[in-house]
Amino acid sequence: MGRLILCLTVALLSSCASVKVNGEADLRLMKIGTIKRECSELAGKRVVLRAKFMGWNCPADCVPPGLTRSDTCFVDDTGCIYAYGLAGLDPIFDRGKEFTLKAEVLKRGEVCYLKVLERNEVR
Repeated sequence: MGRLILCLTVALLSSCASVKVNGEADLRLMKIGTIKRECSELAGKRVVLRAKFMGWNCPADCVPPGLTRSDTCFVDDTGCIYAYGLAGLDPIFDRGKEFTLKAEVLKRGEVCYLKVLERNEVR
């Protein structure tokens, strides 16, 4: 866990999108636009991204997977993506906060969405 936090910190402070730490970890922060564009190839894989939690206040062009009535979304400068359920967050009180997420990419029909595995608020 400590190594993951170190990797995330280094990646966030670095100007490049991919970072190697001690020759062991290769971490690449993904953008929502890339995840959605490459959804077929990423489905079933884990990604790390930095995005703002929007709760249930999702942009109109953000397509929900229609899994639950509690699905929430995240946005970054490249788009919006839904997350399964509440992602462990409060859709009202956590709305607008930025998080670093470790998530599994899933696909239902033509809709790409995330199953959040870990989240850390960016302060």
